[in-house]
Amino acid sequence: MANPTPYKIAVPDEELAWITDRVRTARIPPGKDLPTEELWKSWGLPSSYAKQLHKTWTTTYDWRKVERQLNEELTQFTLPINHGGEELTMHFVHNRSPHKDAVPLLFMHGWPGSFLEVRPIIRLLTHPANPEENPEEQAYHVVAPSLPGFGFSSYPKNPVSPMDMAEVVYKLMTALSYDKFMVQGGDWGSIISRFLAANHPDNCRAIHLNALISGPPSPIWNPVAMGKLVLAVATGGWGLTEFEKRGLGRMQWWNKYENGYQAIQGTKPQTIAYGLSDSPFGLACWMREKVQFLTDDDFEWDDEQVITLAMPHIINGTPGHAEIYKWIPKNEERSLLEAFKKVIPRQVSFGASMFPKDILYIPEWWARANVAENLIFWKEHKMGGHFPSIERPATLVADIREFTGKIDKGVIKELRRSGGSQ
Repeated sequence: MANPTPYKIAVPDEELAWITDRVRTARIPPGKDLPTEELWKSWGLPSSYAKQLHKTWTTTYDWRKVERQLNEELTQFTLPINHGGEELTMHFVHNRSPHKDAVPLLFMHGWPGSFLEVRPIIRLLTHPANPEENPEEQAYHVVAPSLPGFGFSSYPKNPVSPMDMAEVVYKLMTALSYDKFMVQGGDWGSIISRFLAANHPDNCRAIHLNALISGPPSPIWNPVAMGKLVLAVATGGWGLTEFEKRGLGRMQWWNKYENGYQAIQGTKPQTIAYGLSDSPFGLACWMREKVQFLTDDDFEWDDEQVITLAMPHIINGTPGHAEIYKWIPKNEERSLLEAFKKVIPRQVSFGASMFPKDILYIPEWWARANVAENLIFWKEHKMGGHFPSIERPATLVADIREFTGKIDKGVIKELRRSGGSQ
């Protein structure tokens, strides 16, 4: 296999000029004369906000400045990975810790995120304050890939499911000589991480997630959990904690009122791609509307964050980011539902951090029945949402470290040996 090639983000001047011109000439449709909160909830992105975002983008946003910052903070590479008879160029961040006992940690993003989700936490992970004096301050070698078709990874010509993506990142980690590693995932990254752990338990030795979904417990293999679920549904939540009621209720609310984007991206992603690829401003607005209700009330997206969130997808210019939802429908042979049939085996340590404003949630007892045999860490937070690495970076890093501290010491030794093998 080829060696990784160092990579720097360097958008060609002509491409950046095209993006700038398309944003400058974007047409903003008029909106309804209704209260802003009602517009967000019932109509979508308010035109007043779109005008504000447009003004920021055309007057103060500086991609070249952002580009320089990203290249300084994130050590990036590309590597060709062969999968399914196709060569995929995988872009990834690989920031190694200077500490000798660092553990390899794979960071998996979702949609509408990208590899940039690792940016707020990567320094905290690679450079803990006092790892020698305080063993709980575990250091990590962080690998954060752009999923196939996302960001600076190439667009697959053949359909690539979340199961395929798990195999691709497995090949990436082994190509980097990490034969043992941990994984952290949210959103689609949590699903892909579960496939990775279930299919390669001897390599993916520990998995920490901040988003969880699952089918119902089996009445045959997990009758107690299934009975608890049936009783809760029949009685409107009897037997559930307040956190569990809110979490399950919020997931139902999202599926009922906020899931329109999945209908088009999960059925005809190529159709929506023509508009999103041709209009950088339209793509940014499409993504901005979806993240509005994914964070907690004390967090507010600023315009630069929103534009930078969208830029990897804009630069990519393909429907790859939208296509991942193609794997939700039940009639697909390799659909998302396959993830629910595979329980993460006992040799893989499992942990989860649940945040109240996320929309992918099941209770701990449900996760023990359906997700993992060796659940060693579970924490429910009072604040936070779908993007903890952005909203609450210190909290997420603390949870990852606390989870690591509960992993079997023999496994930790394996992970540290893998991290020092290069």
